[in-house]
Amino acid sequence: MPPVATFAIPCRNAGAHLRPLLRSLLAQTCQDFALLLVDDASSDGSPELAKDIAGDRIAVHRNDPALGIGGNWNRCLELAATPFVCLAHHDDVYEPRYLEVMLAALTARPDAGFAHCRASGIGAGGEAQWSPAESYKEHFWKTSPGLDRAAHYERLWRGNFIVCPSILYRREAVRAVGGFRQDLGFALDWEFSFRLLRAGHGIVDVPDVLMHYRRHGHAATAAANANSSRFTEEIAVLREVRAQGLAAGLLHGRHEVSPAVRNNVLHEALADLHAKRFASVTHKLEFLRQHAPELWRDPYVRAFRSLWRLGLPGRWALTAGRLLAVRFGLGAGGG
Repeated sequence: MPPVATFAIPCRNAGAHLRPLLRSLLAQTCQDFALLLVDDASSDGSPELAKDIAGDRIAVHRNDPALGIGGNWNRCLELAATPFVCLAHHDDVYEPRYLEVMLAALTARPDAGFAHCRASGIGAGGEAQWSPAESYKEHFWKTSPGLDRAAHYERLWRGNFIVCPSILYRREAVRAVGGFRQDLGFALDWEFSFRLLRAGHGIVDVPDVLMHYRRHGHAATAAANANSSRFTEEIAVLREVRAQGLAAGLLHGRHEVSPAVRNNVLHEALADLHAKRFASVTHKLEFLRQHAPELWRDPYVRAFRSLWRLGLPGRWALTAGRLLAVRFGLGAGGG
């Protein structure tokens, strides 16, 4: 009998992190899965390392030339021939019960396009690593909308709390809605979740912590934060999904811009402030004024604008404010 699921690994220069990922997958309590590495023109020997670790258990496909993030994710979905697929990012780690629990969740919900679980951050060496963003996402887990697709849509509109590699997709649902957008570099998983909901598929929230995503510096992400290209993409995507959600009756129109945009920009601006990158702080605030003027008068943005120029006292006040927001889930309103 063919396996029921595939762990498809979109890989580009995974380096040493590929070893702990593969070991965690090979240690799954449910072994009814295929293992696939889709290498996007790596130059560090990642395919050879995968074969060295997993042997004949893993199939390797190489893209040449590279397809990019969205293209490689779609190639993973094309090559997977099983009813369920997990896009296991090449530097993450899974708990042994991940597949067992997620398969049970999707089997119980034939309407669902995917199930996702709680996840925690780890550092370069595999150690547990806390972050304010991760703690803030925990507030989205306090209630689950269950079968209510509109509630799922509204919750995702307020913030993308779903950790992409924690998802187990139902392959037929993914293919029905057309795969990931290849023109996106940061919000492609977020946009895809909205599209699945609009197509009539549900989402299953699995509250167990079943995977750990690695937090480390990405040069591309840092550059995108610095020049605001990430935020430009998020605003464009969220404006599209707002209009589409309103048309589908899955979203109400109280706010034109998701609070997630404001939260992401202010989070990065505070990091700039602590690093004394004052020009970057100015750039991010100016970005909000130009590209999301309705947020310029938002009380959180106004507080940041007033306090950040006060030097050390202002920095202390903003840091304390973020701690309060993380603890109590402030600033996640929307609709």
